[in-house]
Amino acid sequence: MRAVAALTLALALASGLAAAADAKRVRIFAVGPKIEPQWIASKEAFRAKLLGLADARLRREAVAAGVTIQDGAEDVASRLLGPTDRARPAATARDLIALPEDLGLLAAFSGQQGETARRATDITTAIGGLLATYSPQSAHYALRFPELAGRPFPPTRLLAIALTDTFAHVAVETLAELADRTDAYVVGGVNMAREWRIVCTSRADYVPPPGGEPCAKEDPALVAALRAPEDVSRTYAYEATTPDAVNMALVFDPDGRIVSRQVKAYLTPVELAGSLDLKPGLVSGLRGVDTPVGRLGIVTSKDAWMPDVTAKLDQDHVEVLVQPEFFVGDTIRTSGPWAPDIIRASGYSDVLRHPSMHTLVLPELTGNLFGFSADNQQAIMVKPRGARPAGASLLGQTPQPGLVAVSPWVAPDPATPDETLPARRTRLGAIGERLLPGSGVRCPDPAQAGACENGHVEGVLAHDVHVAQTRPVRRQRRKPRRPGSPFTPNRPLSPSRRAQRNVSLAARGRSVWAAFEERRGRRDQIVLARSGDDGARFRRPVRPTGRPAGAVDEWWPSVSVGPDGTVWCAWQDRSSGVWRAYITRSTDGGRTFGPPMPVDERAPSGVQQWKPQVAATGAGRAVLTWIDERGRFSGDDLPQSEVRAATVEGDDVAPSVRIDDGPAPVPLAATLDHAWAPSVAASGDRVVVSWIDFRTYDWRVWARESSDGGRSFAAARMLTEAPAQDEALDDTPRAALVGSGASSRAVVASTRWVKEPDGQRTVSRGYDTVLAPVDGGATVQVDGHGAGPESTFSPAVLGMRSGEALVAWQDHAHGPGDISLARVSGAAGPAPRVRRRVRVDDGGRAGSNQWRPALAATRRQVIVAWEDERDGPAQIFFARAKPGRVR
Repeated sequence: MRAVAALTLALALASGLAAAADAKRVRIFAVGPKIEPQWIASKEAFRAKLLGLADARLRREAVAAGVTIQDGAEDVASRLLGPTDRARPAATARDLIALPEDLGLLAAFSGQQGETARRATDITTAIGGLLATYSPQSAHYALRFPELAGRPFPPTRLLAIALTDTFAHVAVETLAELADRTDAYVVGGVNMAREWRIVCTSRADYVPPPGGEPCAKEDPALVAALRAPEDVSRTYAYEATTPDAVNMALVFDPDGRIVSRQVKAYLTPVELAGSLDLKPGLVSGLRGVDTPVGRLGIVTSKDAWMPDVTAKLDQDHVEVLVQPEFFVGDTIRTSGPWAPDIIRASGYSDVLRHPSMHTLVLPELTGNLFGFSADNQQAIMVKPRGARPAGASLLGQTPQPGLVAVSPWVAPDPATPDETLPARRTRLGAIGERLLPGSGVRCPDPAQAGACENGHVEGVLAHDVHVAQTRPVRRQRRKPRRPGSPFTPNRPLSPSRRAQRNVSLAARGRSVWAAFEERRGRRDQIVLARSGDDGARFRRPVRPTGRPAGAVDEWWPSVSVGPDGTVWCAWQDRSSGVWRAYITRSTDGGRTFGPPMPVDERAPSGVQQWKPQVAATGAGRAVLTWIDERGRFSGDDLPQSEVRAATVEGDDVAPSVRIDDGPAPVPLAATLDHAWAPSVAASGDRVVVSWIDFRTYDWRVWARESSDGGRSFAAARMLTEAPAQDEALDDTPRAALVGSGASSRAVVASTRWVKEPDGQRTVSRGYDTVLAPVDGGATVQVDGHGAGPESTFSPAVLGMRSGEALVAWQDHAHGPGDISLARVSGAAGPAPRVRRRVRVDDGGRAGSNQWRPALAATRRQVIVAWEDERDGPAQIFFARAKPGRVR
């Protein structure tokens, strides 16, 4: 195993991880325990299992506690880098330990009160046992939080609150001790009250538990009522201070203190009302967590597939993506979807897609509990770079660039080099079914992994990465035009030593405007550059927002220009204390801008707004769309993300209207029906707005059209073609109008992913780039990868007066991102056809990444701009081509 670790480190260096001199080397661990009945029997067993798995020197103690740790399982302690200053571990730590989702939930079955539940043969009986034995604690919380009595049956949210002391004493304290023992940052998953306090019998006699949390209140009677009956000598207990039971990842510092609680925003069916009845997190609540081991983004399980969650974390400059998993139900089988294909579509794809994300760590809880089973592999990934980035493979897949460490499975894969994919997956599926509860295949030795019931692999992965990278600026020599390419050599649009991102383009006559973000100190600031010669040269950028430099973050600019030359710029910032969207205009060609105007002055205070988009509709007129959180769910009083639109005339913004108010959500999405990624395009009074929506408990593209400049809209249409039973994960819809005048027609380019229902015979395709007409007709895949596993992201679309469309996208066919473009004829007709595909970027530094293109066209030139890391910090690069050559 140590040889494997050395090999993966070499692969990382070959992939371009030889970072700048000031980057910090960090060792990341993915800890994957396997569920065994013995280690959830008591706090002592729970503690012995996790500490023994993390430190091989403690495994005799684990055996004495009746706990099995698998033979050959690597540990954490023997491979720690340790802090650079032992006296200041929280400030100088160099290790990150990631543990799975739901670890804390298992503590519910510990102790005397969990004994009845442990003896149950199904989850329903187990919950019934817990409801009975925790009735005293439930009575206390029913009085304190009477709103819990109105929750759906069974009363599992009340039960989760009643379990607060058990969850904290058994699980939270163990995780805190692990962090303190290892002097590392630790991430671990729990399901419990979001907030709590410690109640003690006497502050004078109180000895803090691991983590050092102080006693908040003296109350001997309450301690006796809340603590476990066998803990008569314990002088404190944990009391919930909120009725909100959530799935969250706790982040501990090396002193065992909780420094962040990251609540899961999107819940799986078993977590919703009628089952565990957890409360979803705020849709805008996940933020990056600053630590010495990197800026962390925590995406617990389902959140890793949710495009709004990951886009906001990327925007928040997250470096290390932590995906705690208990991938229940999606196991290796001989029929149905192939679970590793689904996993590849989550954190792995997030790191490909999003520029800020450099590393993924995927810890997995495996094994069987009642009727539940999980057998997913653990993995660590780094963003692929280099001409030929190497990569390992998940089960039943080809090697994936950037996948630097993957835990073994219970059988070798592939067994023979000439084994076909269907044969390979069928063989593995038959083995996977032997692992399932009730398979009848007994394991001869619980300490050995094998193809038998609960024979899953457990262990620890480790890999070194670099964080806090500030790449020096090293301008590359301009490359000659790529042979056969219509595009000019690539150049930085506005060369800077500061990182740049999120470019938006607009053009009129011979002028081109580019708005983008530039990192100035610790703030993202929007700037706008103008070209008056068809994009050949751009002038020094100006600041359109009117905000003092460095005052607040400014995100996601959108620029448009009207027929009279009015330049509109929209963005979001936190000048009001929360994220709000604003718009401004220039009447002198983008040299100066008027004061910023809120997109909706009537929005209630405290409401957050995201990703405003603007399109000019006429002289001094425009239409806006954005994501707005003023809606509220009725089941849980939580904000709902909705799409709103408003028209603008001069300095007047009309009252906004909600436009995603289509069919009612399916029951599973009743408290999760959010919208995201709005886009707007206009040609005169013809307007089309597109977005993605979770109303069907998956992400599908929707659109609405207007013929009166955005004052009213026709009914919404769903553009995603996937059958209702097949989960879709669409993203980044981009609207355009092709043709001219009254005959123009609306199209939407988007990223598409659909769960493959027959994964044994077909590798699930990657994320595709597609173009769909809004008023009916065929959707066409434009990226050229067919049904292959290659992924593409972040399309841009430009409608041409000829009725054709140009689509550009971010392409990861070879690992690092490239920028490609396709011309689609008959774009809005019944049979659109891709006529030409070209690569736009010229490669830059071999194996560098390019992301998120934007498109605009003058009469003489098509301009493509994108983010490019070839010169060090990401810069906005661009290339031009004559329209006739692209066509």
